[in-house]
Amino acid sequence: MSRKTKDNRPVTKRYFRPEITHCPACQFRLQRRWNVWRKTVVTLAGRIRAFQQGYSCPNPTCTEASKVHTSVEAEQLTLKGRSFGRDVIVQVGYWRFWEHATIDEILERFRLRKILLSRREVLNLIGDFLALLRAAQPAKIAAHRAFFEQHGLIIGLDGMQPEKGNDCLYIVREEQVGIVLVAENLSESSVQALDDKVLTPVASLGFTVRGVISDAQDEIRNAVDLRFPGALHQTCQFHCLRDAGKPTFEADRAMKTELKKALRPKLAGFSKRLKRLPPEDPCRLVLTDYMVCIRSALLIDGVAPFDLGGLSIFDALQSVADSLQRCQKKGGIRSWKHSWAW
Repeated sequence: MSRKTKDNRPVTKRYFRPEITHCPACQFRLQRRWNVWRKTVVTLAGRIRAFQQGYSCPNPTCTEASKVHTSVEAEQLTLKGRSFGRDVIVQVGYWRFWEHATIDEILERFRLRKILLSRREVLNLIGDFLALLRAAQPAKIAAHRAFFEQHGLIIGLDGMQPEKGNDCLYIVREEQVGIVLVAENLSESSVQALDDKVLTPVASLGFTVRGVISDAQDEIRNAVDLRFPGALHQTCQFHCLRDAGKPTFEADRAMKTELKKALRPKLAGFSKRLKRLPPEDPCRLVLTDYMVCIRSALLIDGVAPFDLGGLSIFDALQSVADSLQRCQKKGGIRSWKHSWAW
């Protein structure tokens, strides 16, 4: 099956000219020479046929006679070598990283806008968006330069390893204004690697580092002492609280395991009894809902140090028990006490 060529005949044509009309050097009026480039660009508003027109000074004695002037707007329309507008790239990045949309959800949202993309094109657009973010970092830092020169830097340094054996992502974040200064993947977490790839770029910014916040990893502490001697170094309070609350969290996890062991066999027996009830029995639907609630409660998990999953499961089961007791007092589901023993 041969591939069909896109029909660009109904596509709107746009011609981009330089924002200036006269030569900056000799003030002669610029003249059009040729089309620097032309291509079809997919934007959120639809497809356009863009023409970047080059202009130059007609004065042969001008020092800038050979310079070609182009439109800044056209250069900002899309990335070099790409056929999708920057608005499409930014929209994909926002949906993916701010709204946490999946690839299929992004494709569906574009389909509703009558913009047809493939999965590979969406992945490429995500890569372009990340490249734009990285390219914008110097501008973000420059916007806060006066503040950093006056108050210095207070940086937070942490490493994240998705799975054992993979590269570890180290991120340096300025805590006063909340911007990322450095993000680097490292295959090893040695003192030398941290100093060369992570801390040296921070030092090259030229600002005074007043304080550092990190976990208690020895390599990080030694690298900070090597690169920023005398800077205040504080262990992250979250890591301290997590370590301090570890015994409580482990005890809660053990209680959660015991609750699951005690209830799951009973749920299996209750499910068998429930299936033996006549389909027209009004209690069957009610008891099915209660069983679903109990099973959902057993899936609750916790996050150290303060979100205790065992206590959350216990509270959820207590709510179910209270509801059942209220129903029994009303006399609505007398069959419950024969099906379940609390």
